[in-house]
Amino acid sequence: MQIRVGLNASLRRFLPEGTDKSPFPLEVDRELTALEVMEILGVPSDRAHIVTIDGEQVGAETKVREGQEVSFFPPLAGGS
Repeated sequence: MQIRVGLNASLRRFLPEGTDKSPFPLEVDRELTALEVMEILGVPSDRAHIVTIDGEQVGAETKVREGQEVSFFPPLAGGS
């Protein structure tokens, strides 16, 4: 099955070799949790503070289903 993965800001350094765009397609053999997707890509769990699936914020234990897009965001700062 195929899912799409978005790695944002400083997490882009975990893009798979040969991949230069985010989001990118990822072939997996079963439904995985967002945390399992991070583990596959080598993203430390403490680096992704916000996880979304199809644009909706979710927990790291949420399953990613075929055709869905999971995105990971590092801690965000800014503003005044």
